[in-house]
Formats: sequence, structure tokens, C-alpha cells
Amino acid sequence: MKNRLKHTMSLLLALLVLFSTCSFTINEHICGGESISYAIGVQADTCGMEMTTADHDKTMFEQVPCCDDITSFVQGQDELSSSKEKLISTQQFIKAFVYSFIYILPKEDQEKAVYKPYAPPPLIKDIHVLDETYLI
Repeated sequence: MKNRLKHTMSLLLALLVLFSTCSFTINEHICGGESISYAIGVQADTCGMEMTTADHDKTMFEQVPCCDDITSFVQGQDELSSSKEKLISTQQFIKAFVYSFIYILPKEDQEKAVYKPYAPPPLIKDIHVLDETYLI
């Protein structure tokens, strides 16, 4: 069970490194304010209502196109930075933490006082009965 968990975690970490270094594009086709299609890495499908440049030149007035293409680029990491700087700051924190517990905080007494077990005096007479005092 422990071996299987170790393999699963190493596979997940390898996939995390792989996907964090990959770059990709997301293309989206919008027609009339609504999203028509999405595509990752390739051109998105169109709705077929785009104006051609020949039709655009023939018109007398400027028409606003109803379709729009949006391209988003997701940049991955180019270099994997070493965690040496983070390791140094972590080590400094651990040193300060240990130092505060060892040297700054007061220590409890190492020697505990050892007393003889207390032996009450012997009961010769029952004083409560003699004095006739009872707790109610």
C-alpha cells in the first residue's frame, strides 16, 4: 500500500511539472455576443457569417462585423528555477525557531524536589465523636 501511494504521488508530481512547463493557445469564436466555439491549439470553428473583404469594399458605409475571434495565449515556464533560495530561507527560519526554544524560553527546573511520603500523625482518639461535632 505504501509503495503504491509513493508511485501515485510521484506520477502526479511529474504531471504537474509537465503541465506547468507547457504553453498553449485558446481560440474562441464569438458571433453576436455569444460564444460559438472554443478550440485549444487550433483555429476555432466559425459560424459562416463573416464578411469577406470583397463585400466590404463594395458597401458605401462602414458596417460593424457581428463576429469576433479571440485568441488567448497561456505561457508556461521556460526555466524551472532551483529552490535553493527558498531552502536557505527555510533553514534560517528553522534555526531561529530552534534557537528560541532552546535559549530564549525559560527552562523548567531540572531537579524535582524529592520529599518523603507524608505520614499523618496516628489517631489516638476520635476527636469529632468526643467533641460531638458532626458535618451535616
